[in-house]
Amino acid sequence: MKVQSAKIMSYCAGLLFVVSIILFFLSNRKYSDSKQHVKSSIAGISEIKSMNNETKWTRCFRTVDGTIYFKDHKMSRDRGKTVSEQNRIDVEELNRVAERAVLATGTVFYALNGRTEYEGPGIYKGKAWRSDEKLTALKEEEPIFNIPEGIKPRKGVDRWFGIFVYRTILTLPDGSWLMTMYGNFEPDTIVPNDKDAFLETQFMSRTIIMNSSDEGHSWKYLSTVAAPLTGEPVGEGFVEPAITLLKDGRLLCIMRAGHHFPLYASWSSDNGKTWTPPVYTGLDRGCDPCLITLSDGRVALSWGRRYCEGWSIISTVGDQERFKYPGEGYTNLAISSDGGSTWDNNKIILQSGSCYSTIFEVEPNVIFMQVDQWFCRIKLNKALNN
Repeated sequence: MKVQSAKIMSYCAGLLFVVSIILFFLSNRKYSDSKQHVKSSIAGISEIKSMNNETKWTRCFRTVDGTIYFKDHKMSRDRGKTVSEQNRIDVEELNRVAERAVLATGTVFYALNGRTEYEGPGIYKGKAWRSDEKLTALKEEEPIFNIPEGIKPRKGVDRWFGIFVYRTILTLPDGSWLMTMYGNFEPDTIVPNDKDAFLETQFMSRTIIMNSSDEGHSWKYLSTVAAPLTGEPVGEGFVEPAITLLKDGRLLCIMRAGHHFPLYASWSSDNGKTWTPPVYTGLDRGCDPCLITLSDGRVALSWGRRYCEGWSIISTVGDQERFKYPGEGYTNLAISSDGGSTWDNNKIILQSGSCYSTIFEVEPNVIFMQVDQWFCRIKLNKALNN
């Protein structure tokens, strides 16, 4: 009996071992299959071309007829497939640096310069360019920005300081305009602890939203999207904002926090009057987000990582001092199907210099990307719900 019992126990143990092995492989197959069903948003990337003009930290903009204008008198009339010379209109100043914002509608073309000048308590003056929708001729203007708590000039300031226009102007259903800015209010005097952030900015900055009811002739402070507090995991505060109007009517804002810190996201459900606390996006070490809502309702976000993995080190001089153009950084394209809560991220242009990019949807499921002198077209897979 003892021998028979031992044989039975041995048989049962062997059977359990075999069953466990089978279950192990089945579970891993299921996991493997589930990974295979995760489909990338990117279907393909065209040849990455160069304009061969060595431009850095520049922008491009698109008019309502689809023409894309670049620095150095260049343009594209075929949705970003090729770039050619143009001398019809001088738009050099509009694309010269990153601190710009452009709006092109069926009735007006409007662009804002980045820097503002302090005029008096709560009042700043800017520079704008206006034209008809055909960009027939540009007329310069000096819009007024009403920012009651805006910081006053200070002596001995030798780093980035003040209030700046950045990236986005949106039209709302009621006809008013929204615009993104970042900079300092009078209470904003937190000095960055991060070495590279300290070299770039005097005080940590906040992102604010401005509203215009007269098509950009004047702007009024509407809200603060995010302002830094001491001890928070941000380097430069909340800077370089971009916003887009989502298909569900909410606004999404993406902000840079510093070269060694992640991008953050906030949402508004009341046309920009109030915002959710900034949320970590999972997109680390990001700079210069560009944000658009696609024709199918998804959201596209281009962003750069200049101080990238495998290159960035802890050193006495810091990454900013080590950086040699065009560097090892790269530009990304991230796609979200849930209004910016989660992202499918893809590297697009490697060794992309400033890593400051601009994107447009030039055809359904086709995105044009420009960063410094390089450009390409990115084909997206169709949204799963389409």
